[in-house]
Amino acid sequence: MIDYILLNQDKIEAIVVLIFFALLTRASVGIHHQNWIKTFSGTMTLVLLPIITFAITSVISGNIALSLGMIGALSIVRFRNPVRSSFELVIFFLMLSLGICAAADIRWLIILGMTSNILIITAYFANIILGTSFNKKLFETSFSEGNSSNILEITSKTKNDDLFNSDMLISFGKDSNGYVYRLSSNQSSNLKQISKHYQENPEIIDIKFSAG
Repeated sequence: MIDYILLNQDKIEAIVVLIFFALLTRASVGIHHQNWIKTFSGTMTLVLLPIITFAITSVISGNIALSLGMIGALSIVRFRNPVRSSFELVIFFLMLSLGICAAADIRWLIILGMTSNILIITAYFANIILGTSFNKKLFETSFSEGNSSNILEITSKTKNDDLFNSDMLISFGKDSNGYVYRLSSNQSSNLKQISKHYQENPEIIDIKFSAG
């Protein structure tokens, strides 16, 4: 057993690197509030997919008959789970590519893994810098793509210009009770702060907050 491990030390090292990049990708994508990647299925998919791809690629390399048989077997596999966004599909493709790179040359694995995660993390900080310095965000929030859907609904007796002009406003209405403002943000702290500000306002009829 020890002799077998020593003979395949390079494969074990590749698997360790794959697990590292899978967890790093989970962390870097997670900071963008992509909640689908934080679930058990999302995390285990990121960890297992590159390892399985690496194992298959290593086994069929140099064996044409086995390669054709594997292609036939994989052709019957269908993913029934709907993909929420193109970015989610790209992440899965990235994991597959990492597994292939690990079987071909571990240097390509490191290059692809580091480059991808640097770009994802850079996009996060670029969005923060643009938002704080220029009051303009690089990306828009889409709750259909797995982001946190924190909602604050405020009903006021009179029209409130601050709420109406807020960048977090997603819907506005007026009924017999008054003016209804619905705000949304992936940062629950922002909505809680607004809620706290209007709790003592006599013009406010109702405040409802729900965290995604």
